[in-house]
Amino acid sequence: MTRRRLLYAGAGLASFLLFLLANIPAAALTGLLGSFLPDNIRFSGVDGTFWVGSVQSVNINGWQFSEAQWDLNPAGLLLGRLSTRVKVRVAGGDITTDATINLSGTITVRDLEANGPLQPIATEFNLPVSGGRYQVQISELTIADGWPMSLVGSVRVAGVPLNIFGDSAGPKGNYAAEFDNESVPQDGQLTGMLSDDGGPVEVGGNIVLMPPNNYELQAKLKARPGAPVDIAQALSLAGPAGPDGSREISLAGSL
Repeated sequence: MTRRRLLYAGAGLASFLLFLLANIPAAALTGLLGSFLPDNIRFSGVDGTFWVGSVQSVNINGWQFSEAQWDLNPAGLLLGRLSTRVKVRVAGGDITTDATINLSGTITVRDLEANGPLQPIATEFNLPVSGGRYQVQISELTIADGWPMSLVGSVRVAGVPLNIFGDSAGPKGNYAAEFDNESVPQDGQLTGMLSDDGGPVEVGGNIVLMPPNNYELQAKLKARPGAPVDIAQALSLAGPAGPDGSREISLAGSL
């Protein structure tokens, strides 16, 4: 058989397989995968096909996702990768992204947009946040062996109550973390710059994420002119003020 005939035969076989996949119900595939998935991953309410489908509920290690939808790119399979557009709801918020999984196991995420109420997320991590909203924008994220190899994007929170001394109706703050890690160094450290987008407390500093799931935060806090007295008093507990009136804080732990 000539090389041209082999190419034609391969193209025909690939087209036939794609045709089969296009008509396989998603429920049949997820039912098959269910026996191989770990106990901490469960889903229900599957509809559609392999290419375009939805799942009503997905539980991953206690996190509840709902109304998940996907739209696969058929051409990606011919190149040895799974590329899809994903939409999902979690903790009252919405997430949309383009994701690609290569045969090597590397995951690439682009154009990720996420937003929603902050309080449900804060509750999961035992953070004393009673309100506000979050917005995540990631233009590039590459994950290999369970850790990012690149991360370019931002995380913003707005309208966070500065409930000093239990006053949740008091002033609110807006804060951001910007990541511009096009290539992560050998030690795997990801650095984000911290800032504020307005509010009674001025914030500046950085946060460093380290494998496997650790973080270190260094920041300077300073009450702006006109800030409530309670906030200024609370900041004084962080330690002595520097020459510019700011106070340094350091935090470290695991995510």
